[in-house]
Amino acid sequence: MPQTVPPIIDDVADTLFVGFASFTILVWDHIITFADEVEYIWKGSKGPSAFLLLSSQHSCARFIRYEGCTVAIAVEVVGLMMLLRINALYPRQKWITAMLGILLVVETGINAWLISRGEPVLHNKSSGIHACSMIFDPQISTAATASAWYPLLYDSIVFALTVNRTLPSIRKKQAGFVLKRLFEDGLLYYSVIFAITCVLTFMIVAAPPGTKNICAQ
Repeated sequence: MPQTVPPIIDDVADTLFVGFASFTILVWDHIITFADEVEYIWKGSKGPSAFLLLSSQHSCARFIRYEGCTVAIAVEVVGLMMLLRINALYPRQKWITAMLGILLVVETGINAWLISRGEPVLHNKSSGIHACSMIFDPQISTAATASAWYPLLYDSIVFALTVNRTLPSIRKKQAGFVLKRLFEDGLLYYSVIFAITCVLTFMIVAAPPGTKNICAQ
């Protein structure tokens, strides 16, 4: 059965609509909280004591766990989406889905353990001021690279499986719109993730504390 390719104009229109809707919500949030921002931020105390209070190690320690959890959840959600995609491409080979599922569970466990060993960055030891961004315990620097290379391993397997299923049909000009889109999106996503994650892996080990996890963002 031939597949209907969505018109380019409709595709672009949908993308613009989503972006415009998100931007509208952002602007509306700024408008309705502007009075509070003026009262508590603009007119609030900005002395050294206030800055030190906001940047205290205790406050940051709680924030970086929250930040780490939200990043980990985002990573696992994307991993789950990739798992569902592979399940759709290999409907009769459930062992592939099961294998990826196990890898994703292990990845979740690794991220949870690393987050439990997270700590605020100390940029300047003489000042004692911590930035509210997370690095992993320097004592587990080598193990912490798993936060980068393990998700990359998972994505590499997903990309290889996607290429294995889609590329032969594309070469034979038998692929429909969906298979072509899966290949194109998979290639774009993997290229970006591969480049950033490779840099992140080395930075976790070798970069100064303040920039170790900068690529993770």
